[in-house]
Amino acid sequence: MTNKKNHEKINIDLCIRKLNKIHKQRLGAFGPPIGMIMIILFAFALLPLFIFLVVFNKLYFWIRKQKPIDPKPYFNFDRHNLPHLRLVDKIWCEYCEWANGSLQWALAITNEIERRYCPIQNQCHPHCEKAKKWRDEFISYEHKPNDIDEYYSDRYLQESKLDDQP
Repeated sequence: MTNKKNHEKINIDLCIRKLNKIHKQRLGAFGPPIGMIMIILFAFALLPLFIFLVVFNKLYFWIRKQKPIDPKPYFNFDRHNLPHLRLVDKIWCEYCEWANGSLQWALAITNEIERRYCPIQNQCHPHCEKAKKWRDEFISYEHKPNDIDEYYSDRYLQESKLDDQP
């Protein structure tokens, strides 16, 4: 049984450098720093979206009398607990978790808005790549007009009755 303190640290950057000897990147030695700068710029671009999502999620769903989309399932910050990663690698792991979680949470919010305003499958469903799993519960592209009213009644009137109960 090994002690946590005795774990050898793995340098992910060195692993990537070994890979880059086999799989050459463009721009030679300039490629990695430019890539790093682009990742940091992406984080700066994503930060306002994340802040907006926090506010939008609370306010929009409060106005609609719906539960906000819980962000917790989209963020799993746990890789910093791996004892064999260096601090800098742990930070990058947490960045990736935050970035992916933010975008997945944004998608979940958008999906719920789509469920409310346009619950109709695409014509190509389920045979095209644009068909998404959450659209499985949507109304068929070739639906009857009263199917839309039934969809809303089933989904939102029942939900509203549950929210109004003490």
